[in-house]
Amino acid sequence: MTIKWQELSPLVVGLMTFLLMWSDWLLTVLQERERSSHYAEHYQSYPINTIEGNPLLQASVKKARFFEMRHIFVAILLSGVVAYAASLLGDPYLELFLGYVWGLFLIVGSTHLGNIIGYKASRRGLHGKLYLHLRTGLLVQMGRYAAMTLFLIILAVFSTSVFVAGTAMAGFTSTLRQLVWLRKTPPIPMDDQPPIDHDLYDCNLTEGIYNGRDA
Repeated sequence: MTIKWQELSPLVVGLMTFLLMWSDWLLTVLQERERSSHYAEHYQSYPINTIEGNPLLQASVKKARFFEMRHIFVAILLSGVVAYAASLLGDPYLELFLGYVWGLFLIVGSTHLGNIIGYKASRRGLHGKLYLHLRTGLLVQMGRYAAMTLFLIILAVFSTSVFVAGTAMAGFTSTLRQLVWLRKTPPIPMDDQPPIDHDLYDCNLTEGIYNGRDA
C-alpha cells in the first residue's frame, strides 16, 4: 500500500505525531519501572542513576508516571506545530519532513522497546552487577544510533524512498543529540572508581569474614 502523503489531513498528522511522542514516553516509563523493579539488581549508572540521557527529563522519568502533564502539554504543542508545518508543504518535502519527525520518535521508541525486552530476558540467567558511567552509556548509545543511521542511509539509497531518507536524517540527528548531552554530563575522573553499593557486601561478623570491596 502506497501512502498518498499529500492527502493526509493536518489532523491525522498531528494525531500521529502525538501518539508517537506519547508512545515514546510510555516506553520510557515501562523501561524505568522494569529497571527499578528487577534490572537494578544488575545495572546502575553513575554519577546519576538514570536511564534518561536528557537532563531536563531525568527527574520526571524517575517518577515513572504514565501521565506526566508537562510532557503531554509539550506533545500537544509540538504536534500542533508539526501539523501546521505539514499543511504548508507539498511533495516530496512533506514526505521527507514526516520521515524526519516521525523517525525521531520511531528510532528512540525502538531503542526503548529493545531495552525492555533485554531487561525482562535478564530476570534469569544473569549474575553480577554493571556500573556504567553516564558518559560511557551515552557513547554506547551514540554508536548504536550511528550504526542505525548507516543502515537507514543504505536502505534509502536502494529503496529510493524519500520517507526513509528523512528517517536517516533523524538517525543522524539522534546521534548528534548524544554529543549534546555528553557535553552536559560530568567527565569521568582519571581515578575513576565504581560507586559504593552496600548490597554487594557480604559480611559474616561471627566468623570475622568480610567479602567485598574496601569501604
